[in-house]
Amino acid sequence: MESPENSDCRNSPNYFSSLAARFGMLPILAVLLIGPSLVFGQAEESDPEMTWATFGINKRISEDWRFSYSQLNSYSITESRLNFVQSNLTFNYRINGRWQAQVSYVPTFSIDDDPQNQLVFHRLRGGIRYYTPLGRYFRMYHALNAEHHFTQRSKFSQRYFYRLNFYYRNRDWPWRLRPFIDQRLFWYQGGRDLQYYDTLGNRTERVPPNGLHAYRLQVGFKIYPAKRFNLTFFFMKQKEFNTSLFGSRDINSINPNSGSLRRSFYDFSVFGVSAAYRI
Repeated sequence: MESPENSDCRNSPNYFSSLAARFGMLPILAVLLIGPSLVFGQAEESDPEMTWATFGINKRISEDWRFSYSQLNSYSITESRLNFVQSNLTFNYRINGRWQAQVSYVPTFSIDDDPQNQLVFHRLRGGIRYYTPLGRYFRMYHALNAEHHFTQRSKFSQRYFYRLNFYYRNRDWPWRLRPFIDQRLFWYQGGRDLQYYDTLGNRTERVPPNGLHAYRLQVGFKIYPAKRFNLTFFFMKQKEFNTSLFGSRDINSINPNSGSLRRSFYDFSVFGVSAAYRI
């Protein structure tokens, strides 16, 4: 049985902080060094481009609880049409000064010219976030998140990602201008079975393409033109990739007998603007 002293220690902020200090550099190095080198080292054709316009509200329920709601409208520049609308309802709990936990419900409404292809995808997301001050003006937080998709996608039904965010905060700047850089590294799990082949074209195994498969880089800035209102402008790039790290399987498969490719990479670029109001 665990002693009361150990239990109190594990519930203290210092215990969480020591864990972050001990293990925090490993995911940071993985994202900053391994992620970009693997992702942007793969030459691809021109990616689809989209614009994302989001408006949201948020409110403090109590000293430690907040909720927020937002709606994202995605317009495909490549296809010149509205391609999906995504809502996000989130509850956020402040554990202490540096740790936060949150849970979200995120339905996505896929919009297609053919009414039969208009689908609704539901997902639940949970995560934990840790904030770290870096001197007087720089801030950083890193987070671990897990998603469950109730509609199985071809590449995953669960998705896990590590997020690393740096931003600069100087309250003397006009409209409290806050530039930032945000990076995310995704692990796919539980997709539909994919047939794999050896170099001779013989079938080897038919299993889900579980593994480390996507990287997102987002750069932008946030401004506060009014006391309770903020705007965010950003550019984001996603790249899917194959790697053997951590036992990952290829996300796509080429049949050497026919040369056909199943499940090509889904890479895209986004020009986005987001508005939020605190009620």
